[in-house]
Amino acid sequence: MSGDHPVSDTEKKLLLSLLSFYREIGPGATPGLKGLDEEAGLAPWELSEAVKSLRARGLIEYWELQPAVRLTPDGLRLVLRLSGEGGA
Repeated sequence: MSGDHPVSDTEKKLLLSLLSFYREIGPGATPGLKGLDEEAGLAPWELSEAVKSLRARGLIEYWELQPAVRLTPDGLRLVLRLSGEGGA
C-alpha cells in the first residue's frame, strides 16, 4: 500500500489540510491549489513538491484544469492514521 512509506512534515501538513476540506465539504472536496499553500502553512514550492510526491504515491488525485487536488481512499486512510483517528 502506498501509505506504508513515511510522509514528510510538508506532506503531512498538506494531508491534514485536505482532511479539513474533506470534513467540511465531504468526499467530493477538491480544493484548488491557489491559496492551499497558505491554508496548509506551506511555501508555494513546498506545496508543489508535496503534491508531486503524494500524487506519485497515489495518495491524492490532481486535476490540471483547475488545478485542484483531492484525497484518494488510501490518502484518507493514511491521514486518519496520522491524525490519530484511524485504526491499523
